[in-house]
Amino acid sequence: MLPTLNSINYTLTIPSTGKKVQYRPYLVKEEKIMMLALESADPKLMLNTIANTIESCLIDFTGSVRDLCTFDIEYMFLQIRSKSVGESIDVQLSCQTENCKGKKEHTIQFDKVEPPKIVKNKKSNIIEITDEVSLMMRYPSYQNLMNYSEIAETDSKSEQAINTMFSAIIACIEYIIINDEEKIDVSEYSLDDMRAFLDQFTSSQFNLLKEFVANIPELKHSIKWVCNDCGNENELTLKGTNDFFQ
Repeated sequence: MLPTLNSINYTLTIPSTGKKVQYRPYLVKEEKIMMLALESADPKLMLNTIANTIESCLIDFTGSVRDLCTFDIEYMFLQIRSKSVGESIDVQLSCQTENCKGKKEHTIQFDKVEPPKIVKNKKSNIIEITDEVSLMMRYPSYQNLMNYSEIAETDSKSEQAINTMFSAIIACIEYIIINDEEKIDVSEYSLDDMRAFLDQFTSSQFNLLKEFVANIPELKHSIKWVCNDCGNENELTLKGTNDFFQ
């Protein structure tokens, strides 16, 4: 009989809840599935595969990881990957000075990447749109992200950016509040219904929602370096799983 290999268990803290959970590295069978999902270039398949991989590796977690915030998933996947493949990754940095071709190799140590910072009570999650209408906002769950991950393909990059922004905002709206009394659960409405609702906003009203989205905690890591060719002081910020593992 072939031997059974036992994995070492590790502990991480979920950023949004502060709860500690145990996990193991992902295995070759799980890595194969992730590679196939990556090759498919299907964003929704990749999102689903990451969630499935995390759930397989967690030992004492109850519930679905898809109910956690997007930044929880990013951080948890980083921790699991670091124990599975390696605790660092090499990246090539390009100078940001125009016409400079300077480059530099840099190693990112995953244990130096801090968890997303959650600023509690910084401001209310209620955004007043008019005297009668307010929105109760939330940090989107991973499932919210999956629900709105299918952005229509267009020839216009600016149109795709607008569609992405609308989808991100819709994922952050939990309720529409009428006269401080009636609560409308937006999950009962389609994506098209919500887009039509947002189309009624003025630019200043819409900017309030964009500001909320811009301040959602996220996995990020800043790298500062001086170009040996031109002497320019560069700074690069990696954000989310795509930047860390592209």
